[in-house]
Amino acid sequence: MTGKATLAMIAGSFNVTETLVLPGTAYRHALAGAKTLADARRALEKYDFSADTLSFARLLESVGPDIMERCSPVVPRAWSWFDPGTFDTAEILHTLTELQDGIRESWLRLLDIQTIQRARDAGVTEAKYLSTASMAVLAQRAELHPGLSGRAWSPNASLGESNAIVQCTLGTGDGEAAAWEWTVSTTGEVLHRPTPSPADERPVTQSARLATLLGDRMAMPCILDWIWDGQELTFLSALPAPAHVGARAFSRRALARLTPRPLAPMAADIVVELLHNLSKDTGALLLGSTVPTVPDDVARVFDGSVYIDSTFTRNLLDRAGLPQDALDDLLLRRTTAKVRLSAKSLIRLPRASRAAVAIRLAVPRLERWISNNSTHLAELDSVQVETLTGDETLASLQQLLTFMHPLVLDLLLLLVSSSFRAEDLNHALAHRGIQDRLGEVLEAASDTAGLDPWTHLDRIAARVSDDTARLAAEAIAKGDSEQALRMLCTDVTVERDLEAFMRAFSFFRTSIVDVGSPTLQERSDLLPVALLRARETGAATRVQAARDPLAWLDSLSGGNNVLLRKRYQAMMQTSAVTEKAWFYIAKSLSRARMLLLHTGDLLVERGRLDHRDDVLLLEREELTQDRDLRAIAAERAAVVQSNMSSTAPEVIVVE
Repeated sequence: MTGKATLAMIAGSFNVTETLVLPGTAYRHALAGAKTLADARRALEKYDFSADTLSFARLLESVGPDIMERCSPVVPRAWSWFDPGTFDTAEILHTLTELQDGIRESWLRLLDIQTIQRARDAGVTEAKYLSTASMAVLAQRAELHPGLSGRAWSPNASLGESNAIVQCTLGTGDGEAAAWEWTVSTTGEVLHRPTPSPADERPVTQSARLATLLGDRMAMPCILDWIWDGQELTFLSALPAPAHVGARAFSRRALARLTPRPLAPMAADIVVELLHNLSKDTGALLLGSTVPTVPDDVARVFDGSVYIDSTFTRNLLDRAGLPQDALDDLLLRRTTAKVRLSAKSLIRLPRASRAAVAIRLAVPRLERWISNNSTHLAELDSVQVETLTGDETLASLQQLLTFMHPLVLDLLLLLVSSSFRAEDLNHALAHRGIQDRLGEVLEAASDTAGLDPWTHLDRIAARVSDDTARLAAEAIAKGDSEQALRMLCTDVTVERDLEAFMRAFSFFRTSIVDVGSPTLQERSDLLPVALLRARETGAATRVQAARDPLAWLDSLSGGNNVLLRKRYQAMMQTSAVTEKAWFYIAKSLSRARMLLLHTGDLLVERGRLDHRDDVLLLEREELTQDRDLRAIAAERAAVVQSNMSSTAPEVIVVE
């Protein structure tokens, strides 16, 4: 990164202080090899610098007799609890011994007991911290001189900042105790200046311009330190902007798996509501009266992508005694992630007693919910929306979203339960010496679950003959998906099953949370391709394996073990119930889309929209307004198109 900064400075004809980087790979290994904090301290205190003497001597020769040492901690940006403030102060070193001692002390600062304690409080184990935290040491000539010294922050979109900030003070301080502050636009215009201010603002505008340049070059916010002697501006260092203590990290990584493209405003609004209520419901169920206040923006939208406050949600799950990654598991449809605690440990943990009960009862909880809501679930297919008025449609949409709240919570509990079941199954396999077959066992259990749309597609594909598949493939190659579907439906049984598939799985799962998903016609076009793909990838084999779920287990050496069979059956039951939850979420979101499109039809009839699909460009409160919405839809369409061509950051950090 320092190399990029230096090149950008040189290209901008700035006076640059040469910076040498000491990555400290050997010290990193000393930390990573330690099992405890005490071991790491001893390893660093006893580290032998003799192997580095030659490179240090060259450093002294090239930089000069006096070296200014600055430390740059290297930790995951998600560690918003990490305070880099203790590394801000630069040290002046005169001899080789001072240089070695300074580097050793810098690395020992990473092991400060308060930092380790903050890591523990944030759910980062001591072992993980020691294997992850690192640091680079920046060495420069110590030719500081009187005058202004300052610091410039590049514009930071993740904090909602569109301008650069510059602070400076008299003397050669480190810029923290700033006497003045400026706000400077990306074009170099001073938007806000202190009163009174120094007469010469050249260092301010130049440092702001360079900070903006570097932020663009490195695709991340950065901080510049500089000094000014009244004639010449010298830049000392450029580093990534650290996350502030108490900052919140918002992540879209898991959501991006389900929504690979930016969402329209309506879809984003619905997803944000579901995630917000999931956070509230999870806290109320697992923590009771001790639940922390859920931030109003626990889920937010940035450039069409939905972000979840991972700082809050991970803390919430950790306080309940659950794996911090449980929400990511939910969004990624991942049920075999490593869990932090075994099921037995979870149940014994006093602070997690509510969570232990909720996880243990996850399967009967969903089954009871399905039984209690059988009428509403039947309505997802049977009730038409064309006869509803505008007010009735919006009321039905809100009722549907409220209806989904416990379902989404149940799905989260089921996926955590699935992780525990997978762990139990792995232990049983390991006891028989066949733990390397875990992946196959889980795949067999998943294929047997029975409610995944792709499982049904397998069953249909297995009935398609070779000749029919060949003719359908030829039609697809010509771009005639309608003819391909007719070819596949020449068999009456296949035709009947495909019609049932389209009715039952009207939400064709291209994206489980994208309310703006493909239309029914688009899904029909995709269906022949998906059907032939399933056939080519072994649909018949998967269907055969699913007919007798225990047959595959019987083929294993030691597969007749009673405990192993019991845990395998528990895994299959949990998988089947989990698929039910996904199934009903998919159907509910499909119906939400039908209600929205019906609202769009009504708005078109009244002349308030040009096209019914434009309703997905609106926000829900706008649907209740009695005014022309065409201008809003046109403006939003341009924004959505712009978002499609941009790349949103995976993580944003806010105060």
